[in-house]
Amino acid sequence: MTYTPRTHRLADLTWPEIDELRPHAPVAIVPLGATEQHGLGMAQRTDTTRAEAVADMVARRMSPQVVVTPTIPVGMSEHHMAFPGTLTLSPVTLQQVVVELVTSLHRHGWRRIFVLTGHGGNNSAIDVAVSRLRAELTDTHIAWSGVTPVVADIIKEQGASQVRGHSCEIETSQALYVDPDLVLPERLVPGSSTVDDLNPAGRLGRSHPGFHFPQGYDALSPTGNLGNPRLATTELGALLVDTVVDRICGFLTGLIGLPDRSPAPPPARIALETT
Repeated sequence: MTYTPRTHRLADLTWPEIDELRPHAPVAIVPLGATEQHGLGMAQRTDTTRAEAVADMVARRMSPQVVVTPTIPVGMSEHHMAFPGTLTLSPVTLQQVVVELVTSLHRHGWRRIFVLTGHGGNNSAIDVAVSRLRAELTDTHIAWSGVTPVVADIIKEQGASQVRGHSCEIETSQALYVDPDLVLPERLVPGSSTVDDLNPAGRLGRSHPGFHFPQGYDALSPTGNLGNPRLATTELGALLVDTVVDRICGFLTGLIGLPDRSPAPPPARIALETT
């Protein structure tokens, strides 16, 4: 008999329901977002909503094998703080939140955990957190990804702007698809769309691939966005998001098939001969 949970969202279940679901759901997804400016025509919760929507779509497709934790709605957004309303955590704080949330899941029996971020600014903190967790939870598989990087090949084909990556045609298309209320179409304006549109520091960073030279978004674009959100379409958003879901489901299916990790053996001791 197939087990069908009432919902995949842990926060909406009672503890007896979770206890019953747990043996059927080997994977827990932890969505991370941000509360930050997205130009003149998109809501601050855009990254949070994209991560949450993708996690929900994956969980519904793979039901009952996947549960989803509450989305962490604030991330690392210091580079957007020049714009009113942006909220940020420090890298250390976000890292610790991820570590403690994942550790809670581990204590309840989950051994396959996937962290999904809708905001690229979270990446460095997540990477460090996952490295810590792999060392501390030696019986657990932990993986992470962003939303947009999973479909980088499609974006390379579909992106029209030379410079893009924040509230551009790509992200705005995803927003239109997952929640049209995120977007005020009449307020969308092109941001910095070419390297020449950037300030000198921005041009230096963008014209030398492989170098990391972070800039605040107020220095990169007076409107806070890069690329041209007016080129966004719901159809492009559907292609991007549905492909992300397909690829995450494929990865998680493989993750479920792996044996649990085993603690690493202690380092070999070499006897030193003395003369």
